[in-house]
Amino acid sequence: MRILTTLFLTITLLQFSAQGPDRVLGDLLVQLYPEVNNRAWVAQYPDLELERCISTPMNVYLLHFNEDEVDAGALLDMVRADAKVSLAQFNHLVSQRNTIPDDTQYENQWQYNNTGQSGGTAGADLEIEEAWDISTGGVTALGDTIVVCVIDDGIDADHPDIAPNLWVNRGEIPNNGIDDDGNGFTDDYRGWDVGSQNDNVYNGGGHGTPVAGIVGAKGNNGTGVSGVSWDVKLMIVDYSLGTEASTIEGYSYPLVMRQRYNETNGEEGAFVVATNSSWGIDFGQPEDSPLWCAYYDTLGVYGILNCGATINGNQNVDVVGDLPTACGSDYMISVTNMNHFDQKVTSAGYGSETIDLGAFGQGTWNVQAGGGYGGFGGTSGATPHVAGTIGLIYSLPCPGLIELANENPQAAADLVREAIFETVEPNASLEGITVTGGRLNVKQVMQYMAAAYCSCPPPVAINVDVVDDISATLEWNEIGSIETIDLEWRPEGSDEWQLEEGVMSPFVLDGLDACTIYEYRLISFCDADTSDYSLTGTILTDGCCENPEELAITSTTETTALLTWEAILAAEDYTIRIRPIDGGDWVETESNIEALLVSDLLPCTEYEAQIQIGCSGDETDYTESIFFTTKGCGACEDETYCSTDELDNSEEWISEVQLGDLTSTSGASNGGFEDFSGTEATTDLVIGSSYPITVTADYSGFIYTDIIKVYLDYNQNGLFNEATEVIAEGETVDGVFSATVEIEEMFADIGTTRMRIVMSYNTEGDACDVDWQYGEIEDYCVTLVDATSTADLVIPSNLLVYPNPSSGQVRIDWQGESLNLGALCITDATGRVILREPWNGDSQWTSEWMLPAGMYFVHVWEGNKELAVQRLIRLK
Repeated sequence: MRILTTLFLTITLLQFSAQGPDRVLGDLLVQLYPEVNNRAWVAQYPDLELERCISTPMNVYLLHFNEDEVDAGALLDMVRADAKVSLAQFNHLVSQRNTIPDDTQYENQWQYNNTGQSGGTAGADLEIEEAWDISTGGVTALGDTIVVCVIDDGIDADHPDIAPNLWVNRGEIPNNGIDDDGNGFTDDYRGWDVGSQNDNVYNGGGHGTPVAGIVGAKGNNGTGVSGVSWDVKLMIVDYSLGTEASTIEGYSYPLVMRQRYNETNGEEGAFVVATNSSWGIDFGQPEDSPLWCAYYDTLGVYGILNCGATINGNQNVDVVGDLPTACGSDYMISVTNMNHFDQKVTSAGYGSETIDLGAFGQGTWNVQAGGGYGGFGGTSGATPHVAGTIGLIYSLPCPGLIELANENPQAAADLVREAIFETVEPNASLEGITVTGGRLNVKQVMQYMAAAYCSCPPPVAINVDVVDDISATLEWNEIGSIETIDLEWRPEGSDEWQLEEGVMSPFVLDGLDACTIYEYRLISFCDADTSDYSLTGTILTDGCCENPEELAITSTTETTALLTWEAILAAEDYTIRIRPIDGGDWVETESNIEALLVSDLLPCTEYEAQIQIGCSGDETDYTESIFFTTKGCGACEDETYCSTDELDNSEEWISEVQLGDLTSTSGASNGGFEDFSGTEATTDLVIGSSYPITVTADYSGFIYTDIIKVYLDYNQNGLFNEATEVIAEGETVDGVFSATVEIEEMFADIGTTRMRIVMSYNTEGDACDVDWQYGEIEDYCVTLVDATSTADLVIPSNLLVYPNPSSGQVRIDWQGESLNLGALCITDATGRVILREPWNGDSQWTSEWMLPAGMYFVHVWEGNKELAVQRLIRLK
């Protein structure tokens, strides 16, 4: 019978959902006028039963009727027609709106929402979107700025996803040689560099940047990725001397800042709640480092939890030791590494007494130093997910936790640690080999803490969508037993709040003025309590005369570029100006739509573009330039080659490549794919010649044996042919691969093309289809040139070209000495040879040519060296 009943209810609910929101069958909500006696009124309706009053201030009641015996629609119409009823409706089902950031690469962050997009197991994730429904981080319920300290090798401060969340010491005046805030650190405005004893932490941070990004990359900024906490402040400490003394000194900085915060009730210092250390000493013994391990207890007394990455090796830390993750302090949370299959990575430490829990690390998508994005793995990537979660917990919209942190910081730290351990997701691969036997679950810990500290919380996860110049929509989520919510709003700077009572999400706030900043706040009313106000937010209505946020190049050809931008409500026209970056005047063009096709550009030329908005009686300044290069540079840059971004290169990577004049060095911070095409890392290769090539690998620990394959796109079609375009392959020996490559005449076309180097562990890696886990791929541009005479040539001066379309001839002459035997050739704009002839060095050269209309280049060659080039434009 239960199955049949459930089926009937499901069908009924589906019928209603096709017409409107799902509702609770048999429920009716009625608001009576204030003077109406609710019991007497209900007695008039024998089909209705009074359940309870759900809002005394609003005089709203929940009633019930038998859905099988009463026509629900007719009953609702009858109640609404009653003169004593203010409002009546069905009781609809409400679902949470998951808070999802608008970051452009968020879908790659499978650790947050795993749909199988990386080839892993769907659902193997942190369930973080439900946690973000409660809070997205940044400040406490009392308005304190939350800080997580990343102790590592510095930071890329220019990264667009890192820069907005960098912490600075407001009590310090930078670079004046004075300890302005008296904390014992001079000029520590940006953090602290232990080695140089200053704040020189904005130094690139090849390892520290992705670690910090996992903790707190700026979320919901329309760029890149999101950290666990969207707005937490990142305190950066560089401990890069790599000694135990520098380690302890590195921890001293966040300790001093939290001590000052506690002692001054937040007037000085920083509210540091966690540190992250994605480094350590393999096989280190706690008994050999009592000062280091004891330091975590001291940090805990002042309210700081500490997260440590365990060894990247299949080792039992209980037996072999590790620092700091084998330290016995309750305030060191030791983390091991999980993959997208929700399994502990084989090459990650464990220990039923020392390693507390697992977190996702291997191949998680994140920021990279240099402004990019890519995979980042190892226990180094797992641990900051826990540190970021600690920062997120302290942002709960519930004053209770923060009041405790202010009164007893150590007790608050104890509770947060306990909550993380109590709410782990049980995991078979961790059972019996970690303290908790489980993996971090951000949703569960946030809901656990909310239930403990939020009796009547204000609305959470408030989101504002500016609809137009006169209105905005506010949406939020509710936790706890909230009955009604009020909204207050006012123009910024006004002393008087305007009230909207009994609002429901989503709520449209209209009647606003264009291009005006408004403040808003929300308050909840519960059965016997009232919440604090939510933190005051701001709304900027549309209608400002302002430039679009982004001018984009949608597509290019050899002579055209399509520019697009977002519409600006106040704009009457748009002016775009373009010029080559190597000089020349700006060329301005007006448009009344959000797109412009620019023509008559030169092939393989870099341009800059800017935009200006014209409004009624006003105009903006031009934006900063964006840069683009037209096609015509050759296949290497013009063709769309397959890209790969699924490799874990945290343990092994390509560190150096040498071929001809090409020498390139790189580190492990750039993910599994590094693209050097279009850079100075290039060389000319003479067709028919042989060259030595050396590929050197580097490792975070153990030296593995890897398989190297070098591909060269001989025919320049944007593809790598496994049969004919593998020019070298073999295994590394002690991390080095050496071979000789011959540039095959039968396959090669003259021009600039793509070379791809594939390093793969324990398998032969394909150029495009990545079906292995560890290694790296790097791309380069090389130019295949013709093997002509090696005689010494004198560079011609005043090289002149005279095309004669009517006769089909071209004449080339120059001034100066006669030249020795060489060659002249004509190429099209992509570098492909159209005509090539030997020439005897006379000062004038004439040849037949039958070419279609277009743009061509005349080259003078000495062997593989180009001596001069002249643009040749064929007339129609």
